[in-house]
Amino acid sequence: MARQEMRPLTPGGRPRGLAHTTLRLTRAVAAVTAELGRRIRRYAWPSSADRRNRGFLRDRLVALPLLAVVAFGALGWAYAGARDDSAYLRDRAAPALVDLADARASLLIAQGEAERNLDEGRAAELSGLSDRYRTRIARATQSLNQVTRSGALTVAEEQELRVVSALVVDYTSRIGRAQGHAGDPVLRDAELSYARSMLCSRATDATRTNPYPACPAATGSAATSIVDRVTGLEGRLRARLADRAAWGAGGITAVVVAALALVLLAAGLWRTVAFLRRRFRIRLSIPLAAAALPLLAVPFLTADALLALHAQHETVALADALAERTSPTVEMIAEERPFDGPDPRAVETLRGRIDENLADGRLAALDGTAPFVFPTGLVAAAVIAGALHTYRREYLVVTRPGALA
Repeated sequence: MARQEMRPLTPGGRPRGLAHTTLRLTRAVAAVTAELGRRIRRYAWPSSADRRNRGFLRDRLVALPLLAVVAFGALGWAYAGARDDSAYLRDRAAPALVDLADARASLLIAQGEAERNLDEGRAAELSGLSDRYRTRIARATQSLNQVTRSGALTVAEEQELRVVSALVVDYTSRIGRAQGHAGDPVLRDAELSYARSMLCSRATDATRTNPYPACPAATGSAATSIVDRVTGLEGRLRARLADRAAWGAGGITAVVVAALALVLLAAGLWRTVAFLRRRFRIRLSIPLAAAALPLLAVPFLTADALLALHAQHETVALADALAERTSPTVEMIAEERPFDGPDPRAVETLRGRIDENLADGRLAALDGTAPFVFPTGLVAAAVIAGALHTYRREYLVVTRPGALA
């Protein structure tokens, strides 16, 4: 039998070779990190003391354009992302959520109104259903059509919404049949019960104090009614809205990189201008001053992005209120008592708050500037590189006193 080699163990029980390898790997990573940090510091923050002009300008010629590209590239990506998320919420997701909530409430109001009218028997058959029923059905249909055109849904969700629209048409035909049998309580109640099951999987009976009850939505394979499907669409759309409003790992990384690069770029330009004034007697480098001008826009871009992020987070809370606090009863109170002031739980009130919140969540003067942030950084990098290359050629090739000091 071949002898099995026994490896010495550390006090913790692990092989000593593994601990030694881990230690060596840690030391190697630390050495590489230290060397990388030293090189970055050399290019980003070199000492002008005891440095030849040629070496200093060479480092600046590499570091400053690179920092400009990295800083404005990361800033432009993060800023454009914040602006795009706000535009998505403002133009697509929020209007779609409002329309879905309005359609859900309108259909439940129409159901309660139909039941009240059909309880009158022969009178409903002769005079027809109320204007409120017809208005709410038309309003629900219009809201569903607007959601389809909003562009906020995926292809599968658009197919789901088309199914909902078809179910609404079938639902209104069942209500029409119930109206045609208004004089026959058995047939009328059968058609009305079928229409109610199409609208709600778990319908709640109306009462005197609550003539327009809400409909608890079912989930899973049992979610086949109109309200179930609309509620499911609301949930998926709210999840996407919250995901767009959240701080992602990519956005946080871009912000950190942009902040560090901008600080190093500003400090590097300042030290380069001071170096040129001290060594080359240049009071002010016009090209470098022009390249530094885009830095003045950074505070405004930052403020605009922070406003957008705050508005997005507020919109998430309002979207939750649309799904959880709105109800047919609230809508009817708001409709019947318009002079009592806006109800904070009404769909129209939440719509107005969302629109106002997203409109205030940006600096209007900066609309359309996001695509130009990165190109501005490229132009600044080119100006910096051209200016430093000119200084280097002029002061290092042409021999003059102090040029190579």
